[in-house]
Amino acid sequence: MSVADHVKSVTKHLGRQADDLRRGDLAHLVKMAPVLTRAMDTLSRAPVESGDEEHLLNLRQTAEHNTQLIAAALRGIKAARAVLEQASPASFTGYDALGRSSEIGATRPRVERRS
Repeated sequence: MSVADHVKSVTKHLGRQADDLRRGDLAHLVKMAPVLTRAMDTLSRAPVESGDEEHLLNLRQTAEHNTQLIAAALRGIKAARAVLEQASPASFTGYDALGRSSEIGATRPRVERRS
């Protein structure tokens, strides 16, 4: 296989990676990571010939685009995590049949006594 063939294979995998990033399909990203790694390893061992530079440059641009997508996904995950950390615990105040109020769903810290 020529470098151009290997580049096509890696580019195909990078395209799928970009699609997964846009869809937020993290499970498929994890599943396909070893496949992309193997394709990149195979490419790195292929002998570079005259005229392969353009193929490699295009591959580099595709990889850089995916790097930007990954960075954006990480920023989104961090932002979502920050929102979730600030959210109040899922609880509400309810009333029993006698009209007494109590907080439902929240855990209260308590001290356990042991003898």
